[in-house]
Amino acid sequence: MFGYLRPESSELKVREYELYKSVYCGLCKSMGRDYGIITRFTLSYDCTLLAMFAIGLKGECSHVRDGRCVFNPVKKCRFCSSEGEGFRFAGAISVIMTYYKLHDTISDSGFFKRTLARSLMGIMKHCYKKAEKAYPEIAKAVGEAMAYQQQAESSDSGIDAASDPTAKLLSWLCESLSEDERQKKILQRLGYFLGRWIYIMDAADDLEKDVKHNSFNPFRKELKDDISETMRYCNEVLNMTAAQLMLAYDLLDLNSYKEILDNVVYYGLSFQQKHCLFDKKTSKKSRKKDKDHYAYLANGEKRS
Repeated sequence: MFGYLRPESSELKVREYELYKSVYCGLCKSMGRDYGIITRFTLSYDCTLLAMFAIGLKGECSHVRDGRCVFNPVKKCRFCSSEGEGFRFAGAISVIMTYYKLHDTISDSGFFKRTLARSLMGIMKHCYKKAEKAYPEIAKAVGEAMAYQQQAESSDSGIDAASDPTAKLLSWLCESLSEDERQKKILQRLGYFLGRWIYIMDAADDLEKDVKHNSFNPFRKELKDDISETMRYCNEVLNMTAAQLMLAYDLLDLNSYKEILDNVVYYGLSFQQKHCLFDKKTSKKSRKKDKDHYAYLANGEKRS
């Protein structure tokens, strides 16, 4: 996935930050155990968030244990282990999404990226088969979403149509996290706007690169002479999407990780918008001027 769904660490308490890291490391260990060490490189913040939603909604029992990082055995780390489906669910999504991302890279990228993707495809194909066997419905849903995505982009669709496949996929994935009918309806709406936000955030972040390489981007039609003006428009679209996402999130009944998930939704999304749309695209001198171009933080307040 894209890696935008992360907490704002400066707004987390120390114990909350340590707990988040333990979930991240726990998912990494789970993926390595289920699909092999190479899949640990596919770990993302987005799938970590899905794992936390799955564990938090289902009330799965989780424990934090001491261990060592497989990539740096000298380093001690704490990792979360869960007896439920949360980590396996998120790990399968990561593997399946990476497999289809490699397919997309092979068909759309230049020679070097295409060659690298082909070399990785041989390794990931085996991992994908294991994930597909364990979660055939997820593999089917992701494959269909990718096909619809290609159709939307090949027809030069606008923002709504281009973001719809990702939005519907996340809507379906989130809905599957609960058996309660009320929660399912809330999760369906939450997932839709979460997927829409991810797609639009990635499109806005990649706009300049896509224009340079003449690649599809739903914001190209909105491109202005001043890139800052274009980014303000992208930010407005993201803010409207985030507002709908938050309305659904407020209705959820979470059994654990609520403080961390609150941080991601109320702080993390806004800080990612600010970082990707303004801080990365402006000089240090102009950052102070652009710092208020994001609206949604905790309690709907702007942060100076």
